[in-house]
Amino acid sequence: MIKRIKPVTRTQRIEGEIQRLVSQALSERSEYLGLDGTWALPLDVYETERTIVIEAEVPGIEAADLRISLDASQVEIRGLKREDLSGTRASYLRLERESGLFRRALPLPCAVETGQASAVLENGVLTIVMPKAASGSGRDKVVPIDRPGDPHGESNG
Repeated sequence: MIKRIKPVTRTQRIEGEIQRLVSQALSERSEYLGLDGTWALPLDVYETERTIVIEAEVPGIEAADLRISLDASQVEIRGLKREDLSGTRASYLRLERESGLFRRALPLPCAVETGQASAVLENGVLTIVMPKAASGSGRDKVVPIDRPGDPHGESNG
């Protein structure tokens, strides 16, 4: 005997599966999409034979407003992009540039040497270079941010 499946039941299963997949995708990407109350910091992550490199667009953000925390398996970038209040009071027609707090936490594809990690902020791009480790023996670290061309030679850490 052939069992017949009602079209409504099949449709409900498909809709349920779609909802499950969308919920899963949104929960995995909620931080990136800014659904956790912050905005998304755009990043590029790549690796070379010996390093993991992260490049982040941070135009208009000062090194003092950035904090990079690193352990052997994860990097976290936190910061604040201040709203430009120096202009005249205006009635905006479009307001697309993000401001406020942001946070990105990324698992690393392999262990890194936290003590040898470095960060440079230049021309609105934050570059974090993390040497790969032979083992996951690195300790937690806050990575100081160098600013080339800073006459005082200061860094954030």
